[in-house]
Amino acid sequence: MSKKIGEIIREIRNEKGISLRKLAEIVNVSNVNILYIEKGKINTSLPILKGIAKALNYNIDKLLAFADMVDDDVRKIINKRPVVITTFLRASKNFTNNDWKVLTEKILNNDLDLNQKENLSKC
Repeated sequence: MSKKIGEIIREIRNEKGISLRKLAEIVNVSNVNILYIEKGKINTSLPILKGIAKALNYNIDKLLAFADMVDDDVRKIINKRPVVITTFLRASKNFTNNDWKVLTEKILNNDLDLNQKENLSKC
């Protein structure tokens, strides 16, 4: 785990006005544990990072990206269809934030015209 994630956690915690002790109490770990995470001295687990993100009201996926980690539900999705998903991700590597926003909205609204739904369901 990089020092970067610890710096991000400390920065967010300070912005929110949450003390190190209070964050540790909410996450149910020792304040030394939080201190060491913030200083990049220890690696921590996914459940603790999720607890920190929740306590700081911060997007868990964004926090995990700083830790170079992926949430278990995302990992399961990728593992279910590794070739199709990784191919899609590589093909979309140059998407802009707006491209992703439009695509996500279309998916959430079930508004994609997928003429090859039968072929995709086999993947």
